[in-house]
Amino acid sequence: MRRTKKRFIVRRRRNIVFLAIIFFLIGTTSVKLFNKSTNSAVAISVTDTLNIMGEKNPINQALGEEIRQIEAKAEEEKRIAEEKAKAEDQKQNTKVAYLTFDDGPSKKVTNQILDILDEYDIKATFFILGKMVKVNPDVLKRTYEEGHSIGHHSYSHNYKYIYKDTKNFLGEVKSTEKALKEVLGEEFETKLLRMPGGSFEKHKQKFLKMFTDMGYKNYNWNALNGDAEGIGLSKEKLVYRAKSTTKGKKEVIILMHDTDAKQTTADGLREIIDYLIEEGYEFRALSQE
Repeated sequence: MRRTKKRFIVRRRRNIVFLAIIFFLIGTTSVKLFNKSTNSAVAISVTDTLNIMGEKNPINQALGEEIRQIEAKAEEEKRIAEEKAKAEDQKQNTKVAYLTFDDGPSKKVTNQILDILDEYDIKATFFILGKMVKVNPDVLKRTYEEGHSIGHHSYSHNYKYIYKDTKNFLGEVKSTEKALKEVLGEEFETKLLRMPGGSFEKHKQKFLKMFTDMGYKNYNWNALNGDAEGIGLSKEKLVYRAKSTTKGKKEVIILMHDTDAKQTTADGLREIIDYLIEEGYEFRALSQE
């Protein structure tokens, strides 16, 4: 009877010692698992410990799965970080050109410009006049269907009228919006805007504030081909102005015009595009965001 009791006590002590060893090993392993600076060393240390316990041990298998999940998560975080760094680096080094055309759509020149843009697979931005939509709805529709951005440029382009009062300018934008919907459908909406003559002057700030508060995004320009600086300007002069005003700039919004009176704008467009490509620019349409 005493021997049986003694054996029971010895066996119980052995079980307690065995369990204590297991809990100690698990505790040691858990501490190492959360050491963020030595993920690979953790995996090796834990693996060595688990080998002592036996590969088929349930605890071994559970911890092994935990290790695999930690390693997979670390690899995924590393991949995401590398992709973000690469994207940021590309963003810092990317040169972007936005080709913009005001005062259309016109029957002749706008179509010529669209043909050229299609050749190069370039998307541009057209700031249109409401009165020209009434004249050339088919050209507007083509512009839209080919994926170019469309923005407001007033209805009449009459400086004296639109800048006399904010109500006048707003009324012209609403009239243009109606004309756009008649051609492109009621679901069409654009919040892109270029105020005639730009919004540089102090007296135009109240107009700019009004449209900004309404959710419109106004775009000026920081480069141009100079086609508004005279009548019948040569293609060579327009190309020269475009090159000189874009030089040294990382991001350029180039002002041009697509009325039928601006034939040399269409004539010089390929040369301007080729120059910008050589200078490493990407082409994009302006965004409402």
